[in-house]
Amino acid sequence: MSPVRGTADRIASVILLLIVLAVWLPRVRGPIDLRWDGAVYYILGTSLAEGKGYRLLNEPGEIQALQYPPLLPVIVALHQWVLGTSDPIVVGRWLRLFFFLVFAAYIQASYGLLRAYLPVRYAFVGTVVCVLNLHTYFMSDLCFPDIIFALLTIAFLLCHRQGDGGPRSYRIQAGLCAVAAFAVRTAGIALLAAWVTESVLNRRPRQFAVRLALVLIPTLSWLSYTRLVELTPEYRQPSYAYQRADYVFHNVSYARNLTLRDSFRPELGYASIADIGGRVLSNVTRIPTSLAEGVSSKKRVWEVEWNEIATRLGLGQRSPWLIDAVLPLLGSLILVGLCLLAAQRHWMIPLVTVASLALMCLTPWPEQFTRYLVPLGPLLVLSLLVVLRTLDRHSRTILGGNGALGLAMVVATVGLILAQETLTLFVTYTKWHQRVTYDRQDGTKVAAYRLFFYHDPFRALDAGLDWLRPRATPTDVVALSMPHWAYLRTGLRSVMPPLESDPVKAEHLIESVPVKYLILDEGLAVDTKQYLVSVIQMFPDRWTRVYSDKVVTELGETHDRGFEIYEHVTPQPPAVSTGK
Repeated sequence: MSPVRGTADRIASVILLLIVLAVWLPRVRGPIDLRWDGAVYYILGTSLAEGKGYRLLNEPGEIQALQYPPLLPVIVALHQWVLGTSDPIVVGRWLRLFFFLVFAAYIQASYGLLRAYLPVRYAFVGTVVCVLNLHTYFMSDLCFPDIIFALLTIAFLLCHRQGDGGPRSYRIQAGLCAVAAFAVRTAGIALLAAWVTESVLNRRPRQFAVRLALVLIPTLSWLSYTRLVELTPEYRQPSYAYQRADYVFHNVSYARNLTLRDSFRPELGYASIADIGGRVLSNVTRIPTSLAEGVSSKKRVWEVEWNEIATRLGLGQRSPWLIDAVLPLLGSLILVGLCLLAAQRHWMIPLVTVASLALMCLTPWPEQFTRYLVPLGPLLVLSLLVVLRTLDRHSRTILGGNGALGLAMVVATVGLILAQETLTLFVTYTKWHQRVTYDRQDGTKVAAYRLFFYHDPFRALDAGLDWLRPRATPTDVVALSMPHWAYLRTGLRSVMPPLESDPVKAEHLIESVPVKYLILDEGLAVDTKQYLVSVIQMFPDRWTRVYSDKVVTELGETHDRGFEIYEHVTPQPPAVSTGK
């Protein structure tokens, strides 16, 4: 990695560490956030720690997993092995410390990368933008691979830069970082592809052959593993009818899940070549705005803050047309910066960015783009600062040494981003960092702590699981939109409900599990409620509501029965007339 260059760099590194500590201090208590995919990684880690292989323990039959690469589950398993327990509360606290260390290392590495291309003041301010980015510190609070992947991405770029014409050891380290990135996230294929492509651009055929051979080892190994799993009798004869359906995304490979037009609305069918082309074109049009969101916050956050400020100033909640103009402009500047880096033959940063964007555009999940851009945050900031610095220099040349215009452009752009991020940081910790409390599996209360975006639907889910756990038997199966979290909370087998628009077919699939408790929720991970309401309505003699709770959505809408638990009951046979 690029060494610090002097006193100014050391001071900048210390200040950045203090900012990291300040951002983390309000969330030092409690376990790492294991909601959403975090629970999947944790369950896979538990399976490895218990010597069961790479399996989803929440599923009936404890099926083999094949969607996520295994490096993060291995890290979870190592924590469990060292601590001698799989308790999510105990292990989760140590995982929080681990992710803090990764986050701190990522920020220092990001400063090193920016410093390799920019003066101290630009590199420092750019790294502060990375620290205060909402999506970055939110991802560091989750048991997700994104922050680990981000650190490996920056380490790869630093080692590659040091090894370009330098010691061979750095080139070896760069390759190892790229392979490790692929082992933690499938998107690491972008780093591997960029690594190989750079050899082509530099016209180094021997290097190209070596890198291609090294890249094929991890990629073909993972593809072979997933294919071998799909050929097993366990996969072809699942424990229940829809266990390996292409829309049950945690139970199948990305390749199968992406064959659907919309993996959350499987009734739309499978995607044709034209559908995929339309998906890519639609995603490409989102890229400039997404890039701007990658160095600031989601457009929706900008709009919420704009409306709040406008209301306080008595301006009313006007249409945020200014945001619609500013974000694409900001994203376009980032694209220009990537072109400038490529023109200077700094190939790797544009290659990694473009390869990553190409992968993003293939997916049907544009709402996930800000998450996917977290590992690219320092690269996007660097590209933006390269443009601003270039404009600053040209303005000085054109205006004969008067750099006021260029400086004003730099200060205005960076100042706007930092102001927006600072406001978002304040709002996040005062409004969106909510108190969490629930019961362990043994019935004892977990000490209260806080999580980001723990909105009322999550409070209702945890309260419902607390109610359900002592009433269910160990053999009961629960179907809900967050099955992995439910398994960690209750120890009960938990599955996704079938996403079938035909209620008769859906009921048949539910009975094939068989599901004992059906949970209808409002505003959680996947909108499964739209498929389950018709099942309850068509078969009222088979499902009895045993629990309900009021839910208040993020928009302030109150749903009196926004959360419900239904128990499966055996239909009573019709009464036989005696003729009397």
